[in-house]
Amino acid sequence: VTSKVQSLLGFTLPGPFDQVMYVVEKCYVSCGYAAYAYINSWMSVYQDVYYKYVGVQVHELGHNFGLAHSGGLNGATYTDHTCMMGNPLYSDNIGKMCYNPAKNWQLPWYGGAGAGAYKKVYDPFVDSQFSFELIGIGEYDNNPSNLPVVVKIETGTANDFFIGFNRAFGPNVENDEADNEVTLVETGNNGQSYSQSSLKAHLTQGESYTFGNFAGSGRDLVITADSINIASAPGTASVSAVLQAACASDSDCADDGIFCNGDEVCINGGCFSNGINPCGGVVAGYICIEDNDTCSQIDGPISVELTTDNYPAEISWNIK
Repeated sequence: VTSKVQSLLGFTLPGPFDQVMYVVEKCYVSCGYAAYAYINSWMSVYQDVYYKYVGVQVHELGHNFGLAHSGGLNGATYTDHTCMMGNPLYSDNIGKMCYNPAKNWQLPWYGGAGAGAYKKVYDPFVDSQFSFELIGIGEYDNNPSNLPVVVKIETGTANDFFIGFNRAFGPNVENDEADNEVTLVETGNNGQSYSQSSLKAHLTQGESYTFGNFAGSGRDLVITADSINIASAPGTASVSAVLQAACASDSDCADDGIFCNGDEVCINGGCFSNGINPCGGVVAGYICIEDNDTCSQIDGPISVELTTDNYPAEISWNIK
């Protein structure tokens, strides 16, 4: 198809166009799809009447922009209906709906991709308590206070959380789920590139959501929608976050059930194993037996055989 079109046009696609939509009158391979698109590309393909559906167009163009699908609260692939990458709208008559906070973070819209004037980052391990005010993307053009449209909650891993105000207004007025609520979304690749997102929660005023054992810290992060104001123009949502302390002292930490990793201790409000071998290690003449939580004395020499790369002189190790 592309070769024929290029021959007729006299130039190589996409040529002068940013995006090119192919419309196939009848299904010619498989009828199990409405449309498809290539990631980070200029091409999308629509069969039958689906080219007329704004929701389908915006979904496929999202793939062209590098966006993955959006899963909902049930974990299924397409069930985040706060986002066009979740396939919420199938009609020629409606389509005023946008993407979720994770997708908005990735896109170069709203001041640029990633952190910027309208996309903020908070790290709970730096500030254990913080608050912020959000504006919906539907009113981005009416933002005299320069409020952010997305806040990223940094986890220190590739999987981060993104918070937005799902204001049902303007280009988002026909939103399909969680109108005028605060939405919490998780995605991978630090929110910078193609990764399926998952809707974790949507909050009305006064509601909270807890990320248990946040980023493996042993501490819970609680996000609260303190207030939502849609009477004003623009509408806003005030949100607060608290990384709760799991402990104040070592005595607050319960045993993790693993004998050989040592005792549990309280570090910066979180419970962790101290990593101290309760048997003293090989140097002390004992090894730790996890199966029965005992220490066994070493009766003879230990032979250790190692396989290294081509640079063994650069490798060192310790026996504990």
